[in-house]
Amino acid sequence: MNIVEPSSEELARPHGTLALRVRYLASPRPYVEARAPMTETLATLKPKVLHFFGLVEGEVEGGRKEYAFSAHGVIQSNLAETLGHLAQGKHELELKLLEQFIQG
Repeated sequence: MNIVEPSSEELARPHGTLALRVRYLASPRPYVEARAPMTETLATLKPKVLHFFGLVEGEVEGGRKEYAFSAHGVIQSNLAETLGHLAQGKHELELKLLEQFIQG
């Protein structure tokens, strides 16, 4: 019978949370949340991440600036998606924050 001992990181992390890291190309420092709730949606995460990086969405000269998350190389358009679903059963998730300029 094999006994698997949980790591100290697993012991410290409450059930239902994951280690989250969001990278933004223009910043050398990522947004990190060691115990992000798996039930948190991208919609509730987005304002926290934008504030951390000092970013604002909205009208700019000649168009509109928006930000989107990318997970596993796919832009996430459904902001109701949960971190747990995007983590695909893992206890960590890395997202990229992408800047989009929409002309018009």
